[in-house]
Amino acid sequence: MNTPFRTRLHPLGRAARTALAGSLLTLAAGATLAQSIGTLQGTGHLSTFANSSVSNIAGVVTAVASNGFWFQDNGDGNPLTSDALFVFRGSASKPLVGDAVLVTGQLQEFRPGGSATNLTLTQINATVAGGLFTVQTSGNALPAARIIDTGFLPPSAIAAAVGNVETAPGYVLQPTLYSMDFYESLEGMRVTLPSAVSSGPRNSFGELTLVPTAALSQPGVLQASRGGVVIGPGQFNGMRLQIDDRLAATPVANSGAVLSNVTGVMDYAFSNYELLVTSTPTVVSNNLTPEVATIPTGHFGLASYNVENLGGNAAPARFTAIANQLATNVGAPHLISLQEIQDNNGATNNGIVAADVTLNTLATALNSATGRSYAWVTVNGVNNADGGEPGGNIRQAFMYDTARVSFAGVVGGALDAVSAIASPSGQIVLNLGAGRIDPTNPAFANSRKPLVTEFTVDGQQIIVIANHFNSKGGDQPLYGPAQPPVRSSETQRLAQAQAVASFVQGLLAINPNANIVVTGDLNDFQFADSLAPLAAAGLFNLTDTLPENERYTYAFEGNLQALDHTWVSANLRNAGAVYDIVHANSEFVSQVSDHDPVLMTLGMVPAPVPEPATWLMMALGMAGLVARARRR
Repeated sequence: MNTPFRTRLHPLGRAARTALAGSLLTLAAGATLAQSIGTLQGTGHLSTFANSSVSNIAGVVTAVASNGFWFQDNGDGNPLTSDALFVFRGSASKPLVGDAVLVTGQLQEFRPGGSATNLTLTQINATVAGGLFTVQTSGNALPAARIIDTGFLPPSAIAAAVGNVETAPGYVLQPTLYSMDFYESLEGMRVTLPSAVSSGPRNSFGELTLVPTAALSQPGVLQASRGGVVIGPGQFNGMRLQIDDRLAATPVANSGAVLSNVTGVMDYAFSNYELLVTSTPTVVSNNLTPEVATIPTGHFGLASYNVENLGGNAAPARFTAIANQLATNVGAPHLISLQEIQDNNGATNNGIVAADVTLNTLATALNSATGRSYAWVTVNGVNNADGGEPGGNIRQAFMYDTARVSFAGVVGGALDAVSAIASPSGQIVLNLGAGRIDPTNPAFANSRKPLVTEFTVDGQQIIVIANHFNSKGGDQPLYGPAQPPVRSSETQRLAQAQAVASFVQGLLAINPNANIVVTGDLNDFQFADSLAPLAAAGLFNLTDTLPENERYTYAFEGNLQALDHTWVSANLRNAGAVYDIVHANSEFVSQVSDHDPVLMTLGMVPAPVPEPATWLMMALGMAGLVARARRR
């Protein structure tokens, strides 16, 4: 489980989220009378009338929620100012949709959840002393919804790099340049998307991220071959818009579904602009199916898979589903790097760290699904020292097909570091068959330690390093006041990548032709600076061999992105390693894990033959030692 850019899952249920109190930002004091909603909204992210009393603000009610309502007027002709507002009423009475009302209360900037990383919503609080609404007429036609389509589309760039969009001196919305300003200029208004494509599946909170169909042809937008949009360097797809089921049901849809008649009111919550649909959109198509990969007969397959907090007390059906996916969708790989293997009792926080029940149960299910005999290897950590769900003790592990892959080494303990020396023939000799890289390094504090394991495949040595780098939790959101957002989690990931890279450099210094694989959930993108040390160490990311619109293993708020990678040494790359991301989970409402598995295949694992110069140096070194011994 990962949290790229910001908290991936809301920590509270739908009812609790709706009831969350926010914070009110005070900018000015005193009373005023504004002539239009647009005047109150203003041309920036914060209203200059905040904390002022306002009277008899006119508009037509467009939607009603449990704690208030939205109303909208005919507009002031200024494209920078929204023509709608939310009126907070708490548990007090509300008008009906279509009522023409006059509203009196206090204008406020409400920050959802009270979090400083959230933007604000401009609202009228009609529960304060003197706050009220009066209905003038009923049954009125609603203001026309603003159509997001060709000629009026959100830009792909998200925000101006001004430090803080709320406090930057003189900052005025630029909706033709930045999607954050585009959506801010529509805050509270009726909006409709005649046609849109889903990017990622609807989540458990009834949220589904859409992209206006017409926006897919914008310059720089990378449309996934299966629908949705993929991120790239400097491209985080500002044209995305999340729809929410607060007012009406959202459809169950996978990524790539086509929807029509998507209409609602523009809102903002949990670091996202979202359209609260007032009627359920029409699903035109929703036909995506999971991919199925095959491993050619005789070839060797190595997969990596984050199995999302799989504990020994998980339901039997969960083990069966994971095993069936590995057997069918991933082609029954001979060697599988696993992340987020929990201990035997899952998230029960009672000091148990061993995961033999978890891994034996999965191996049994995998054997049943494939007809093979899989064994496993892992290193148990120190209780609650590796991050993740408290008590879960997540770690990396390997499953291997004993008919093709052998493991014969000693398994180290939680604090035993793997080290390497050269054999007389120039081959790599590890002190442990399975162990951890520098487990006391501060880079791995409260995070997973890389698991190094030496296997023999096709008679050849292959050293595989399974990783699960620090998550993106705690990073500032894309749609927040700070622009550009600070991604503080990258600091630890960079240090982790440097530690792994240093270990790999040591191996390649012994034998530049060694077979080395660095794989797993690295929690960052293939173009991220935090992963650059791996390239500098002499490894190659197989993600880069794929078409750009196939580079994703995870869907986060509608951004399809690659977090899981497989890096290989030159000997494996030159042997013709073929790579695939098996899109079987990230795009689907019904998913076995939140990550897609990745798969590397080879005809045969090549021999890790040292370079002749290495042999010569070793031979000369050994000859010198013998000569000195004889002289003694």
